[in-house]
Amino acid sequence: MASATSGASSGASLERSVIDGYFSRQLKLRHLQLLVALADRQTVGKVAEALHVTQPAVSKMVNEMEKGIGVPLFERDGRRIRPTAYGECLIRHARELLLHAQRASEELHAMTSGVGGRVEVGVLSVAAPILIPAAVALFKQRSPTATVCLHEGTLDQILPALRVGQLDMIVGRLARGLSAPEFTSEPLFDDPTVIVVARTHPLASRKRIKWADLAGLAWIVPSAGAPMYRHLLSVLEAHGVGTPINTIESVVIDANVGMLQSYPVLGLLPRSLARHHEEGGVLKILPLSLGAALGPVSTTWRADADDTPATALFRACLSEAAKSVRI
Repeated sequence: MASATSGASSGASLERSVIDGYFSRQLKLRHLQLLVALADRQTVGKVAEALHVTQPAVSKMVNEMEKGIGVPLFERDGRRIRPTAYGECLIRHARELLLHAQRASEELHAMTSGVGGRVEVGVLSVAAPILIPAAVALFKQRSPTATVCLHEGTLDQILPALRVGQLDMIVGRLARGLSAPEFTSEPLFDDPTVIVVARTHPLASRKRIKWADLAGLAWIVPSAGAPMYRHLLSVLEAHGVGTPINTIESVVIDANVGMLQSYPVLGLLPRSLARHHEEGGVLKILPLSLGAALGPVSTTWRADADDTPATALFRACLSEAAKSVRI
C-alpha cells in the first residue's frame, strides 16, 4: 500500500492513457467493493473479515490498483488507513457504480420473476399524511406486484440519499432557493403552512384573533435551523411578537397533532392536513396568514437519472393524487 502523505501532493503524474487502460481492462467489481469497504471500515483486518479474504490479499489488491492507476489511493495512519484525495474520488464513484449494479440486478430480477419493479421514495412530512397514501393506492392498483419503499425524514437527511442515487425521488415542499441544476422538480400543488390549535385551546373560541394574542404562548415548532422556523420568527417579529421561549421542536406530525390535543400549544401544519383535522372537530385553523414561505409540494428527482416503468408510474400517480387534495 502506498505511503504518500497526501494524494493531492504526491506529485504523481496522471496519464489519461494509463488510467483509461486500467479502467477498461483490469478494474473489476471486487475492486469497487474493496474501495468502499476500506473507506467504511478503515482497517485491513476488518475489511478482510467482511470480504472473506486474507489481509495480505487486501493489501495486494490495493497495491495492484495503485500501480495500475499510477497514484496512491490510501495512506496509513497508525493502525488505520485513510483515503488520499485520489482515493476519495474513486470511492465516491465506486459507491455510485455499486448502487447502479444493485439496482440493475433488482430490475432484472423483477423482469424475470414477473414483479413490477421497485421505487424508492423520500417523503417530507408535508406530503406524508394525505398525498402519499393516495398516490400509493393508485400505484398499487395499477401495478400490484411493484414495490414502493417510503423513507420519511427531513430535507437534510434525505437529499444526500437522492444525490447519490439511493432514492429515486423526493416528495415534499422544498424551500425556495434549494433547487439545483442536478435535480428536476415537478410542482404538484401549493399547500401553505397555517397556525393551528386544539378545539379546547382558549384561542379556539375567540371570534377575532390578533397577532398580539400569540405573545408568550407555547409553540410546537420545526428545528431551529429549518427554513419554516426562520420564516415564523420573521413573521412574528414583523407583527411585534417576540421569539417563543416555551417551545417543543418536532416535525413528527402524528405526535404534533396528539400534543396539540393534550397541551395548550400552538402548532404549524400544512393547510390540507389542518383542514382535515378541522373538519373532524379536532383542531382549529387560526385566521393569521404566514404568507408564502416555501415553494409548492413537488416531486424532485435527479436530472441524469434514467426512468424505470415503476418510477414513471409513481410520478404519474403523484400528479393524479395531487389533483384530489383539498387545500
